[in-house]
Amino acid sequence: MFRFPSMKKPISSFAVLAFFISLLAIGVSIYKDFGVPTDDPAQAQIAVWNHRYIFKGDPTLLTFKDRYYGATFELPLLWIQSRFANPNKLFTRHFILYLAFLVSLVILYFLSRRLFRNPWWGLLTVILLAASPRIYTDAFYNSKDIPFMEMFILAVGTLVLFFDTLKKKRSGLVTWALLGVHALTSGLLIGTRIAGIAIIPISIILLVAVEWGSHKTWKHGLAAILIYLTLTAGFTVLFWPILWHDPLGEFINAFQQMSKYNVYGKAVLYLGQYVGSDALPWHYLPVWIGISTPLVVLAGLLPGTLDWIRSAVEVIRAGVRSKLTGFAEAVSDPETLGWLAVIGWLVIPVAAIYWFHSVLYNGWRQMYFIYPPLLLLSTRGFLALYRWFVRLTGRPFLVKLVTLLVLAVGLAEAVGFMIRYHPNEYLYFNQLAGDPATLRQRFELDYWGLSYKQAIDYILAHDPSNAIRLFVADPPGLDYIYTALVPQSKSRLVIVENQDDNINYFVGDFLFHPSDYFTNKPEYYSITVHGTKIIVVYHIH
Repeated sequence: MFRFPSMKKPISSFAVLAFFISLLAIGVSIYKDFGVPTDDPAQAQIAVWNHRYIFKGDPTLLTFKDRYYGATFELPLLWIQSRFANPNKLFTRHFILYLAFLVSLVILYFLSRRLFRNPWWGLLTVILLAASPRIYTDAFYNSKDIPFMEMFILAVGTLVLFFDTLKKKRSGLVTWALLGVHALTSGLLIGTRIAGIAIIPISIILLVAVEWGSHKTWKHGLAAILIYLTLTAGFTVLFWPILWHDPLGEFINAFQQMSKYNVYGKAVLYLGQYVGSDALPWHYLPVWIGISTPLVVLAGLLPGTLDWIRSAVEVIRAGVRSKLTGFAEAVSDPETLGWLAVIGWLVIPVAAIYWFHSVLYNGWRQMYFIYPPLLLLSTRGFLALYRWFVRLTGRPFLVKLVTLLVLAVGLAEAVGFMIRYHPNEYLYFNQLAGDPATLRQRFELDYWGLSYKQAIDYILAHDPSNAIRLFVADPPGLDYIYTALVPQSKSRLVIVENQDDNINYFVGDFLFHPSDYFTNKPEYYSITVHGTKIIVVYHIH
């Protein structure tokens, strides 16, 4: 499965290689364009206290408020960043996060290529992900949600690889070794975020299916499940230091806290109303997915889902006709198992969100990890439509041209937005979001606070004063000043804590203040994304 396409297909191989080289080149050219996201200080503290607990025995981690956040990504970032001074420390962090994202795209390509048995359709899934503005831009600075998505891609990829090996009847040693690799990636996933526990029911259900379909004894299946669970538990504890002193007790505490996490403690602007983050309506998640996902992705979801349902019904009918014998064999087929893993990846976490009434905020970024299965279903939808029109018209070349045209137009809309509004692509909304001019009054916009970088850089570039008195409305602006500016630029800024004091400039985004700050002060600078103003600088004196 995880082999590069055969050189018998040099065009597809070249296209895949060129695509990933292009992404790397783009990343190298833009990774310094982003500021300090609002979560960075807290993420740094997670790494610091885990590091001190591991290497110095400092017990502060045991009472630290964010102790149940995994440090799988944060610890390596801390070690790498510590070798650089500001501002290179920040930009190095962004570059490493982006490299990890590229690696996950490679894994997703192989997974998608395996599911569709075709390198071009496999590549389409990855292109759709890279052309999703919110996901792609977050890959540079979001060290919480994007890494979790990446680990889920890895865990599901190793699961599908394990099933492929079983089908090919490789040696027992190879099979058990791959089961151990999947347990390793499962432990890494859960150690990154407790929601990764969803990989366990997915794996167990499919292990039962494959053992049943291969007609092995129940003892063999039970042994495989016990080995998987034991190794996964061990790796989870290994990669999650808070569990070391009390694995079971702390795991239960982590599960209880994170299933109803409400430390955010702020109301969420949704459909023009401020709603408690623990009292959001059921439609919050589907609406946010619907308005912030490129339309080309949404277009493939319904036909892809219907096509999967059709195939599932065929398997069930086969089982009914053959009194479950054929059903067992069909379910244990690697292709069926692969798609069951994808559906479980999507359905189980979403069901858990509604079952536990989990808190969501800042759009749907906590659920970005379900985006890859949505993309796989969307790709499947386009493939199903392509095959249907080929059968209907009998003209495959024409259908191929039309399909390429539709995909190109759809991708151009999202990519065009990314180019035009860089580095603020993370504020992407599609046409379903309604009037762009009123987005600020209806939805959260710059919840990362990244636009403060552009505003502060503009002031420094256009005001030659040696002492610029500045009021900054939200912490991300201050974090950028203190951690990402070179000393000579930082020394020119005098931070004023009270906006009523004598200041030269007021800088504010509109996350918690959707209306204008002043009506009688001149605007010195502002940033507008798709008709919506996201940050403003007022020249006070």
